[in-house]
Amino acid sequence: MLIFDLLGPMAHFRKYYTNSSSLTYGFPPRTVLMGVVAAVLGYERDSYYKELDRGRFAIVIKAPGRRLIQTVNYVRTKKEDLTELRRLGRARGTQIPLEFLWPARGNHSLCFRVFFAHPDVGLVEEAACRLRENRPYYPLYLGLTECIARGEYVLLAGRGDYQAVPPGSRVSLHSLLNAALLQEMLLAGNKGACRLIREKAPHSFGPGRALRPPVSIIYEDRGQPFTVRLHVPAYRFLFQNGEEETVAFLEG
Repeated sequence: MLIFDLLGPMAHFRKYYTNSSSLTYGFPPRTVLMGVVAAVLGYERDSYYKELDRGRFAIVIKAPGRRLIQTVNYVRTKKEDLTELRRLGRARGTQIPLEFLWPARGNHSLCFRVFFAHPDVGLVEEAACRLRENRPYYPLYLGLTECIARGEYVLLAGRGDYQAVPPGSRVSLHSLLNAALLQEMLLAGNKGACRLIREKAPHSFGPGRALRPPVSIIYEDRGQPFTVRLHVPAYRFLFQNGEEETVAFLEG
C-alpha cells in the first residue's frame, strides 16, 4: 500500500452539478485521485479508468482549507472568434465566478494524505519509486492545471505497518468516509466541536468518460477525527514520527 501527501498552494475540485458558477469540494474526489496516480505512472488521458478503478483509495485532510470566490475571464473559442485569436488580438471573454480552496490560516499549503492499494503490486511499487525520487511522469495538479501540486512520498506500507480494526468497532476515523459504509455515528465520542459535512461526489468513470452514480461522502471540515462504527474494517497506521491515523477505504 502506497501512502503519499498531495500538496499545493490552492485547489479547485469542481462539483459535478454546478454550471455557470464553479464551486469546489473541500477534498479531492476519488476520480481526482485516480487521475493523480495516472499522472505519476504516465497513463494517457482517458486510458486508465478500468485499470485504476480496481484500486482502493482513502484520503485524510492534513491541512484544512478555506473557500474564496474569484471572478475569472474565460476566453471564447467560438468559430467567429478564431480569426481574431490567430492574429493575437483580443477576443471577447466570459466572466465566471470560480471558487478556489486556499489553505486555512496557519497553513502554508493544502495537504491531503492519500492511501492507495491495488491488486497489481508492481504498479504500486512503480508509483512509490517515482514519488520517492520526485519524478512523476506528468506534472501533478489539484483539480485545475493552474493549481500546481507536488507529491511527497510517505511510506510503502506492508502488513506489519497497520492494524485492521474489525467491523462494528468503535473507531476514531481520520479519513473521509463513504456514507454507505457507516453503521453508527457516535457524536458523543468526539473531542471538542465537530463540524461534519456530507456531500455527493464522483466515484468512478464508465466508458467514454461517462460519470457513474456519485456517492455520499462524510468528512470533518477542519480535518479533525470523528467517532463511528463501520460495516467494514478500518485500518490503523502508526508512523515513525509517532503519528497515528485510522482510515477507511472509499470502496469498503
